[in-house]
Amino acid sequence: MVPTYKGKPQSNAILSSLMIKFSRSRLLCLACTGTIVLALGIHRLASVNMERAEAVFVKAPINDIARECPATGYPVLGDKGKLKICLTTLTDAKAGSAWQKMLRWRNFDSLLDMTWPNKQTYVEKHGYHLYDESQSLDRNRPPSWSKIRAAQRLLKEERCDWVFWLDADTVVMNSSKRVEDFLPLEEGKDLIITSQKGGSYNAGAWLIKNTPWSLEFLDHWWNMKDFVKPMGMAVSGDNDALKAYLLGMEKEYFDAHIVVPPRCTFNSVAKFLSPAEVAQYEGDIKEAPFYKDLQSYHKGDFIAHIAGKNNKIDTTAMILKDAI
Repeated sequence: MVPTYKGKPQSNAILSSLMIKFSRSRLLCLACTGTIVLALGIHRLASVNMERAEAVFVKAPINDIARECPATGYPVLGDKGKLKICLTTLTDAKAGSAWQKMLRWRNFDSLLDMTWPNKQTYVEKHGYHLYDESQSLDRNRPPSWSKIRAAQRLLKEERCDWVFWLDADTVVMNSSKRVEDFLPLEEGKDLIITSQKGGSYNAGAWLIKNTPWSLEFLDHWWNMKDFVKPMGMAVSGDNDALKAYLLGMEKEYFDAHIVVPPRCTFNSVAKFLSPAEVAQYEGDIKEAPFYKDLQSYHKGDFIAHIAGKNNKIDTTAMILKDAI
C-alpha cells in the first residue's frame, strides 16, 4: 500500500515540495545574476562616460611657456661619477584577467606601447638602461604595487647603481636633462622622491640607490599589506602606504636618507583644461593658480606625468607631440 499525505501519495507530495523549492532557488539565482549583470553594466557605462567627459580636455597654455626648474637644494653628482642608471616601468595589459578588466574603472592597456619608444630614445641618448618589468607583476595585488618588486629585482639581479621608477603615464619631454644632474653627491642619500599637494609624496616617479637601506625600505613598503586595495579600483593603495611610511619617519632619519627636490625636477604634472577653464584663462594665463606652481608641467621640464586622468590615451598623445 502506497503511503499517503493529505489524501495524496506521499512520494508525489515530496516531489511537489522539492519542485517548489527548486523553482524558488532558481528564481533567487536568476535575480542575483540579473542584479550583478545590471551593476556591472552600470559600472562599465559610468567608466566609459568618465573617459568621454575628459576627451574634450586640452593642454593648458603653460605647456608652451618656458620655465627653469629651481635647483635641487642639495649637491648633485653631475660629471663626478659613472654609474649604471636603470629606468623601469611596467604594465598589466597582458596579465590582467577578464574579470579584473571588467571591474576596473580605467583602461590603460595601450599606454606603455605609446610611451615606451619615448623612454627608449632617452636612455639610448645618455647611455642608461631601460627595463620593461611587466614580468615582475604580482597578480595578487593591483598592478601599481609591482613597482616595488621591479625595483627590488633590478637592484639585486641587474646590479643597477640607481633605479629610476617611472609610471607608464610619464613622458620624457626634455631629453637634454640628465639623471646625474639631480642624483645626490653626498653618501647616505638613498631615495629621491617628490612631494605632492596635501603634504604627501608621489609614487609615480622616484629613484632609489643600491644600498642595504634601500632594500630594507622596499621590503617594508611591500609588506604594508593593510594598504592594499581590491583589484580593479581607481586607487591601488601603494601611494597611501608610501605616504604613511614616510610621514611616520623621524625627521633626522628621513633627512639622513631621503632628498626631496622640486617636483618639476623629474615629476611635473601635465595640466589639462576643460572648455570652461580655457575660456576663463585665455585672457591672462598668469592669473591661473597653476601658472607658478612647481608641480605643474611647463615647457622645458624634464618629465610630464599625466596623473589623475581617466582618459590617459588621449591626454598622453597630446603631450607626446611636444617631446624633444
